[in-house]
Amino acid sequence: MANPVTFDLAIARIRSMSDKEYGETLTVFMDEHPALFGFLMNLSEEFDDDEHEQLVRTAMLLREGFRLAALTINSITSVIIQDVTREVVENVEKIDSEDGPNLEEMVKVSRSPFVFSELRNFLHQELKSGLRERKGQQHNLMVLVDVLIGCFEEAVDIPEAKKSE
Repeated sequence: MANPVTFDLAIARIRSMSDKEYGETLTVFMDEHPALFGFLMNLSEEFDDDEHEQLVRTAMLLREGFRLAALTINSITSVIIQDVTREVVENVEKIDSEDGPNLEEMVKVSRSPFVFSELRNFLHQELKSGLRERKGQQHNLMVLVDVLIGCFEEAVDIPEAKKSE
Protein backbone atom coordinates (compact mmCIF):
# COMPACT_ATOMS: atom_id res chain seq x y z
CA MET A 1 0.00 0.00 0.00
CA ALA A 2 3.00 2.32 -0.29
CA ASN A 3 1.33 4.25 -3.09
CA PRO A 4 0.89 7.89 -1.92
CA VAL A 5 -2.22 8.39 -4.06
CA THR A 6 -3.92 5.33 -2.58
CA PHE A 7 -2.98 6.47 0.91
CA ASP A 8 -4.32 9.99 0.32
CA LEU A 9 -7.57 8.51 -1.02
CA ALA A 10 -7.90 6.30 2.05
CA ILE A 11 -7.38 9.30 4.36
CA ALA A 12 -9.92 11.37 2.41
CA ARG A 13 -12.40 8.48 2.51
CA ILE A 14 -12.09 8.00 6.31
CA ARG A 15 -12.33 11.75 6.96
CA SER A 16 -15.39 12.19 4.72
CA MET A 17 -17.51 9.45 6.29
CA SER A 18 -20.72 10.51 7.97
CA ASP A 19 -21.25 9.21 11.51
CA LYS A 20 -23.68 6.62 10.14
CA GLU A 21 -21.27 5.43 7.43
CA TYR A 22 -18.40 5.35 9.95
CA GLY A 23 -20.50 3.22 12.30
CA GLU A 24 -21.41 0.81 9.50
CA THR A 25 -17.78 0.58 8.37
CA LEU A 26 -16.67 0.00 11.97
CA THR A 27 -19.18 -2.85 12.29
CA VAL A 28 -17.80 -4.48 9.11
CA PHE A 29 -14.26 -3.98 10.44
CA MET A 30 -15.19 -5.68 13.74
CA ASP A 31 -16.73 -8.61 11.84
CA GLU A 32 -13.72 -8.99 9.51
CA HIS A 33 -11.04 -8.66 12.20
CA PRO A 34 -12.49 -9.60 15.61
CA ALA A 35 -9.08 -10.44 17.13
CA LEU A 36 -7.60 -7.10 16.04
CA PHE A 37 -10.64 -5.20 17.25
CA GLY A 38 -10.43 -7.02 20.59
CA PHE A 39 -6.72 -6.14 20.80
CA LEU A 40 -7.58 -2.46 20.19
CA MET A 41 -10.40 -2.53 22.76
CA ASN A 42 -8.02 -3.98 25.37
CA LEU A 43 -5.85 -0.89 24.88
CA SER A 44 -8.63 1.53 25.84
CA GLU A 45 -7.32 1.84 29.41
CA GLU A 46 -3.82 2.75 28.18
CA PHE A 47 -4.83 5.86 26.24
CA ASP A 48 -7.24 8.74 26.63
CA ASP A 49 -10.51 8.49 24.68
CA ASP A 50 -9.31 10.65 21.79
CA GLU A 51 -6.06 8.71 21.36
CA HIS A 52 -7.89 5.39 21.53
CA GLU A 53 -10.53 6.49 19.02
CA GLN A 54 -7.80 7.65 16.63
CA LEU A 55 -5.99 4.30 16.97
CA VAL A 56 -9.19 2.56 15.86
CA ARG A 57 -9.53 5.06 12.99
CA THR A 58 -5.90 4.36 12.05
CA ALA A 59 -6.68 0.64 11.80
CA MET A 60 -9.72 1.44 9.65
CA LEU A 61 -7.55 3.73 7.52
CA LEU A 62 -5.12 0.86 6.90
CA ARG A 63 -8.04 -1.44 6.03
CA GLU A 64 -9.34 1.16 3.57
CA GLY A 65 -5.90 1.73 2.04
CA PHE A 66 -5.35 -1.97 1.43
CA ARG A 67 -8.88 -2.22 0.00
CA LEU A 68 -8.24 0.70 -2.38
CA ALA A 69 -4.97 -0.98 -3.44
CA ALA A 70 -7.11 -4.03 -4.37
CA LEU A 71 -5.34 -6.23 -1.80
CA THR A 72 -7.37 -8.89 -0.06
CA ILE A 73 -6.80 -9.05 3.67
CA ASN A 74 -7.43 -12.31 5.52
CA SER A 75 -8.74 -12.06 9.06
CA ILE A 76 -6.01 -10.80 11.38
CA THR A 77 -5.55 -13.50 14.00
CA SER A 78 -4.21 -13.38 17.57
CA VAL A 79 -1.11 -15.24 16.34
CA ILE A 80 -0.42 -12.51 13.74
CA ILE A 81 -0.90 -9.82 16.40
CA GLN A 82 1.47 -11.57 18.84
CA ASP A 83 4.15 -12.26 16.20
CA VAL A 84 4.07 -8.72 14.81
CA THR A 85 4.04 -7.15 18.28
CA ARG A 86 7.09 -9.20 19.31
CA GLU A 87 8.95 -8.19 16.11
CA VAL A 88 8.09 -4.48 16.45
CA VAL A 89 9.05 -4.36 20.14
CA GLU A 90 12.37 -6.10 19.40
CA ASN A 91 13.12 -3.59 16.63
CA VAL A 92 12.28 -0.62 18.84
CA GLU A 93 14.32 -2.00 21.75
CA LYS A 94 17.38 -2.03 19.46
CA ILE A 95 17.14 1.76 19.05
CA ASP A 96 15.96 2.60 22.56
CA SER A 97 17.92 5.11 24.63
CA GLU A 98 17.52 6.77 28.04
CA ASP A 99 15.15 9.33 26.52
CA GLY A 100 13.23 6.67 24.60
CA PRO A 101 13.65 5.84 20.94
CA ASN A 102 14.22 8.72 18.54
CA LEU A 103 11.22 9.13 16.24
CA GLU A 104 13.37 9.33 13.11
CA GLU A 105 15.01 6.05 14.11
CA MET A 106 11.56 4.54 14.68
CA VAL A 107 10.64 5.48 11.12
CA LYS A 108 13.77 3.73 9.83
CA VAL A 109 13.11 0.47 11.70
CA SER A 110 9.37 0.48 11.04
CA ARG A 111 7.82 -2.15 8.81
CA SER A 112 6.91 0.42 6.18
CA PRO A 113 8.61 3.81 6.64
CA PHE A 114 6.34 5.67 4.19
CA VAL A 115 3.09 4.36 5.70
CA PHE A 116 4.44 4.83 9.25
CA SER A 117 5.27 8.49 8.53
CA GLU A 118 1.90 9.09 6.89
CA LEU A 119 0.03 7.54 9.82
CA ARG A 120 2.07 9.61 12.27
CA ASN A 121 1.04 12.75 10.34
CA PHE A 122 -2.58 11.55 10.25
CA LEU A 123 -2.60 11.05 14.03
CA HIS A 124 -0.96 14.40 14.62
CA GLN A 125 -3.69 16.12 12.56
CA GLU A 126 -6.60 14.10 13.94
CA LEU A 127 -5.83 14.09 17.64
CA LYS A 128 -7.51 17.04 19.33
CA SER A 129 -4.26 17.97 21.05
CA GLY A 130 -1.92 16.63 18.36
CA LEU A 131 0.69 14.02 19.17
CA ARG A 132 1.56 14.98 22.69
CA GLU A 133 5.11 14.85 23.86
CA ARG A 134 4.14 13.20 27.16
CA LYS A 135 7.06 10.95 27.96
CA GLY A 136 6.39 7.54 26.50
CA GLN A 137 2.89 8.21 25.20
CA GLN A 138 3.86 9.22 21.67
CA HIS A 139 6.32 6.32 21.64
CA ASN A 140 3.54 3.90 22.67
CA LEU A 141 1.21 5.21 19.97
CA MET A 142 3.91 4.86 17.33
CA VAL A 143 4.74 1.30 18.41
CA LEU A 144 1.06 0.45 18.03
CA VAL A 145 0.91 2.12 14.62
CA ASP A 146 3.78 -0.09 13.48
CA VAL A 147 2.04 -3.15 14.96
CA LEU A 148 -1.12 -2.25 13.01
CA ILE A 149 0.85 -1.86 9.77
CA GLY A 150 2.50 -5.22 10.35
CA CYS A 151 -0.78 -6.97 11.11
CA PHE A 152 -2.32 -5.82 7.84
CA GLU A 153 0.84 -6.66 5.87
CA GLU A 154 1.00 -10.15 7.36
CA ALA A 155 -2.68 -10.77 6.61
CA VAL A 156 -2.46 -9.87 2.89
CA ASP A 157 -3.80 -12.77 0.85
CA ILE A 158 -1.09 -13.81 -1.59
CA PRO A 159 -2.45 -16.19 -4.24
CA GLU A 160 -0.63 -19.54 -4.43
CA ALA A 161 0.79 -18.86 -7.93
CA LYS A 162 2.61 -15.77 -6.67
CA LYS A 163 3.92 -17.49 -3.52
CA SER A 164 5.96 -19.99 -5.52
CA GLU A 165 7.72 -17.37 -7.67
